[in-house]
Amino acid sequence: LTPSGSAAGDLVSQATEQPGGATGRPSDSETNARGSTTAAVPGTTNHRTGPGAAPDSTVVSSGKTVPPPTPNPSNSDWVKVRLDAVIQLYHISESGVALLRSLDLRQMRGEPGFFGSYGLKGWAGVGEAKPIGVIHELSHSYWGGFPVEGFPGLSFETPQGPGLSPAMERYHSDILAFMAQPPDDYEVFRERMRNLPQVSSENLEPLFHNLEADMVYGTGGNLALVPPVLRKYWGRFLEEGDFASWYEVVAWFQNLTAEDREIAGKYLGFEHLDLRRYDGLATSGGLGLLPSDKADKADRAERDLLARDILTGEEKQRLFDLADQFDLLLGDPRDEEKFEFWRGYLRDKRDLHRKHPDYLASLDLPRADDLSAALDYLVGLDDLAHQDRADALGEQIPKQPFLVNFLPILDNQTLLLLFARFSGRDPLPQGATLQATASFVERLGLFGSEVDRVLSQGRREPSLGAVELLAFLQRSEFGPEEDLKLFFELLRDGDHGTAGEVVQALDRDTFKRLMEPVPYHLRTLLEPREFLEQLAVTTDAGELEFEQGIATLLAEPSGNFTVDEPFLNEMYQVVATRGGTGAQHVLRVLGQPLFPLEEFIQRQPEAAVALLADNIQQATDLVSGSDPVVSPPARIIYRLIYADPALASRLIQQFEHRGQEELVVESLAYIAYDQDRLARVPGLPISLEQDGEFLERLLRDQGVDWLGQRLGQAFDLFEARSRAGQVSRDFNSQFRTTLEAATSTLSDDSMVSQLGEIIAKAAAGGDGG
Repeated sequence: LTPSGSAAGDLVSQATEQPGGATGRPSDSETNARGSTTAAVPGTTNHRTGPGAAPDSTVVSSGKTVPPPTPNPSNSDWVKVRLDAVIQLYHISESGVALLRSLDLRQMRGEPGFFGSYGLKGWAGVGEAKPIGVIHELSHSYWGGFPVEGFPGLSFETPQGPGLSPAMERYHSDILAFMAQPPDDYEVFRERMRNLPQVSSENLEPLFHNLEADMVYGTGGNLALVPPVLRKYWGRFLEEGDFASWYEVVAWFQNLTAEDREIAGKYLGFEHLDLRRYDGLATSGGLGLLPSDKADKADRAERDLLARDILTGEEKQRLFDLADQFDLLLGDPRDEEKFEFWRGYLRDKRDLHRKHPDYLASLDLPRADDLSAALDYLVGLDDLAHQDRADALGEQIPKQPFLVNFLPILDNQTLLLLFARFSGRDPLPQGATLQATASFVERLGLFGSEVDRVLSQGRREPSLGAVELLAFLQRSEFGPEEDLKLFFELLRDGDHGTAGEVVQALDRDTFKRLMEPVPYHLRTLLEPREFLEQLAVTTDAGELEFEQGIATLLAEPSGNFTVDEPFLNEMYQVVATRGGTGAQHVLRVLGQPLFPLEEFIQRQPEAAVALLADNIQQATDLVSGSDPVVSPPARIIYRLIYADPALASRLIQQFEHRGQEELVVESLAYIAYDQDRLARVPGLPISLEQDGEFLERLLRDQGVDWLGQRLGQAFDLFEARSRAGQVSRDFNSQFRTTLEAATSTLSDDSMVSQLGEIIAKAAAGGDGG
């Protein structure tokens, strides 16, 4: 997101006050939490030492001093224990603890293990009572609890109508500013945000939702890991932890054992980081699972045990809640049940029982023995083949009908075999079952025979299977989505090879129609080349169907960037092959709103450079119109500097000629951390030699005065942003270091000398001189 204004000279004054007015709307269930009224929360009792310390008062945006919040008397013991867990796992400040204990938090009985929260103005949401889910819902409730640091007049009061509060508008604006910033010490976290499913400038909700509700989870509650531009919103709620930087986090996480990484994943969001290019970072020396305060390094082992104890206690609590409330969940099938959610829920309880096999049996609850016996039996089937597992269950279910409640736990292949057994004269035992299981069983009974018919015909001839599959889809009118997901899972797991051949035999129109409800499932059935053939993304497809196929591919991702990656790589290869002189339809593809131009440049640099260099005016339009959130124009230039400094220089000069001076200035600053990042992580796509050539070409083409002026504006701009807390304090020093290191790689001594003088003069202005 480039700053507004028509001239680069306006950027510095804008840097100290970012605009509000961010786009994006909260969902209905979250509006109250996001727009809740401003309320003061002071520093208060030290939660580590217990009550008794005198809390401070605080001043809210109205200028009034109010007393600190008091613990909510209606919160149950169950709620208090859930709070204690997240308070100890995350770096919640004393004033943050006071806020959390003052909120109206509830156990959602009848939905075992569920947790709901009221924010400062209304209902904020509900989720399963795991530490990750609890801190997510508490984070929704957090907004409005503290004034924004440095902006005491910025209100969380929501105006009448559909809008957001001024403070939340400002937070959204700052999120967009963070996404547009040059790669820096927070790049691995920014990359995580860029990889959120379907996020773009036209779909900001995933980004806003994550950084509103998952900042604590994503950073482990460590304020030092919160980007500078966002820190003023979290400074009263979080404290700095043991990690001083994301580099330390990455080194620590990568050096955990597999067992410890699994445990860490139960409360830390680091497992979602894309760390494939970060191999080789020095180990942090084994910080343990619970990062300790810097002053407490001697008791890391004790704190490590504390984290494990907390997580173990929460796991056993989820088993207790299931046993305690089991009968509240019995009933008739519900069409709206989410199969995947409940399947995951029940599988979680099986896994917890495997980990704590004696716990359920130790409980004095009516359902505990039945639950323990059923889960014991299911765990005992783990090592059996599918047919043996189905046969064993077929014999056991009539003797132990309670097992029916846990059928969603089973893998699909076993379920198909089991239902084939019970489809004749021996139906499944009747009686009250979990509502979710009842729905699941009902649909499984319907789909089992359909799947068998499709696979049976498909084994004879894929086209015959495709006819059966199309007939089923037409009867079901291509929905509901949850049903289609279950159907395609059963189809895939019943016979993966045949299922793939059948789907490949579908006509293209049917395949494209399936892309919306089951994009993930289709990708699990076909190889990338086969998948793209169904979308007409091939080297010999007509131009129109080729463009439409790519649009469909990009509009319907799987929801997981690692799943999508091989399919996108295959697309890049096809685009590169079709590219060349005069390939206007390929340039149109590159200009599609969702086309990942930045990634294409990195995956196919030669083809990308050839396509863009062939028509510099059109290339300038493409780069200027790049998505300002996922891949801002300056970021595209940054990738082109590495791929071809000459083309990057030409584009910068085109921006200059068009009067886009602010984009020129932003683009020059994008290399600021290159020297530091390359030294820390040699595997990153960074080249100081390419940076140097880029600077040399700008100097030769535009002259000393022009380059000096634009670099000076870049230093001034980021000095102002640094003073305003929008970027790290070391930005300009890192910028100068990179410029000097890049210049030193040049072979022309006179050019090195000229650039050195230009850099020194420009940096002197940006240092406040």
